[in-house]
Amino acid sequence: MRSWERRRALRAERRRADEELLASGLASPRLAWRVTELVDSGHRIEIGRALTDAVRGADERLLPAASPLDRGVVRGCRAELLELASRFCDLDTAIRPRGVLLTERLLRDGALYVPTAAERLRRDLDRCLREL
Repeated sequence: MRSWERRRALRAERRRADEELLASGLASPRLAWRVTELVDSGHRIEIGRALTDAVRGADERLLPAASPLDRGVVRGCRAELLELASRFCDLDTAIRPRGVLLTERLLRDGALYVPTAAERLRRDLDRCLREL
């Protein structure tokens, strides 16, 4: 039970740190632990793979998966998604935690999954790239 409580407390602390990082744009030394987690090479590769998986899942040659992915919009923004994925996978280039958080949000509950215009997704992707 204590292990579950600790994991729950850590998730809550991460959410608070993420909100502060998104609001301020500058990471305070108090949030250094969260910044380290966000820009960790393993985490970067995970996000890069999630982006390329979304592109692959939208391929018109494949049958639709159970994912609620808006395939048409994702296909229309394929180049931008792959560019963003390549930025995450280029471990020699530094990235900022704010861009990581925005990309995570995009993957979790963004324009990839709701029927929307490709222009909105392009705007969101452009913002993610600028913030990296």
